[in-house]
Amino acid sequence: MSLQTGRIASNLSVGGISFGSTIVRQAEGNISHSVPLPAGVAGAISGSGGVDGLATGHGFTGADVVSVHWTDAGVAKSRRGLVVATASTNEITFEVSPAGEGDSLPAEDTPVVVSKQIEIVTGFDADLLEIIAVKSTRNAAVDIRDSGGSKLLLDLVTEEAWWWVSNQGVDNPLDSNVVESILASNASTTASVLYIGVLYQSVE
Repeated sequence: MSLQTGRIASNLSVGGISFGSTIVRQAEGNISHSVPLPAGVAGAISGSGGVDGLATGHGFTGADVVSVHWTDAGVAKSRRGLVVATASTNEITFEVSPAGEGDSLPAEDTPVVVSKQIEIVTGFDADLLEIIAVKSTRNAAVDIRDSGGSKLLLDLVTEEAWWWVSNQGVDNPLDSNVVESILASNASTTASVLYIGVLYQSVE
């Protein structure tokens, strides 16, 4: 079996010193995903715990699975996996169950962005990872999951890639879990694209 090559190249400048580095890993398997994330819609938390103030034609309908995004003192927050119960011209409400997961919804009138949650079906054993890299063209929440639920939540900033590379003295954030899916949602009101790359050994 031919080997695949993954490469992380960085160019840093800190304290007046430049750090150029290229990290190369080889392995038998790789996975790549390039996934459009629909634009979110701006609104505010309503008195009923839903979201009002949405633009006419917001596009949400009953049974849609959505995420709600906001910031608190500059920190990205999100409540994910909420199911739309009712949808009117400018407002949506959520089912009581499932109640979603993540941060508790903020107080009434807090500005938020609501976006449809996208599921990416994938599969790899985190024990065999050599490189994983994730990037979004807009702010996004990315939830990497195994059969039991969430294992790693990434709050991505526009065009700022997150990655992990083997043998760098940093523990694998996915530990020994077998990843089965990735849930993603756009935290902005502009459509975006999510990129995911995985390099892994096919045998231990």
